[in-house]
Amino acid sequence: MLVHDINHVEKGLDGDISQVKDPSNGHYFMILQYIDKDLRDYLRENFKHLQFLDKFRMAEEIAQGLWFLHTKNIIHGDLNSKNILVYNKQIKIIDFGMSKQINEVSTQLYSEIKGMPAYMDPRCFKDLKYDKKSDIFSLGVILWEISSG
Repeated sequence: MLVHDINHVEKGLDGDISQVKDPSNGHYFMILQYIDKDLRDYLRENFKHLQFLDKFRMAEEIAQGLWFLHTKNIIHGDLNSKNILVYNKQIKIIDFGMSKQINEVSTQLYSEIKGMPAYMDPRCFKDLKYDKKSDIFSLGVILWEISSG
């Protein structure tokens, strides 16, 4: 589908996501804002210049994003600094390929370990069960990364 063939675009609630319908087959696509800097790279390049309030704001935005997911009973499943983008000092959580909607009981999502081990709840190595607590563990590692560089 070429850009000039797009005849139907709907803006998302936050203005960063658009929904596009391909007129040839009726399939929908998502178009996202291009961001080339993940949190890890952002911290590597800017850590020396970041003030405490900058780090606190980033941590708060990530925690609020995770809280929003959890209020919808969605676990991310692969939260790490490579899956958090920074653009104009705004935080965006991405890569929901391993996310699942769950009930309050922990659930076995996969038959094998996936994701970045340094960010994974150690319980997941034993029983392969992810829950909201597993995401919170990953958030803790990210908070450490934000505070220490």
